[in-house]
Amino acid sequence: MKQYEVIREEFVPCDGNQSPASREILELQLEDPALYVQEQYMKERSVEYLTSVQNGDPVIEARLEGGRKHRYTFCQL
Repeated sequence: MKQYEVIREEFVPCDGNQSPASREILELQLEDPALYVQEQYMKERSVEYLTSVQNGDPVIEARLEGGRKHRYTFCQL
């Protein structure tokens, strides 16, 4: 397992703002960041996952019904 600082951001399409509606920072021990994100949305009907890399760190977006979006940035400690 690896130790990560995780920045979780939530974007709401209704407010018309490009900035996140909420942001939290977590410190987690994870085997696989992608699996962690998928586990957060197991009860959602429709989820699209987009993965990219910023400055060598994985960034995973979960796009849900209604245009809701959650972005997770993982920084290994």
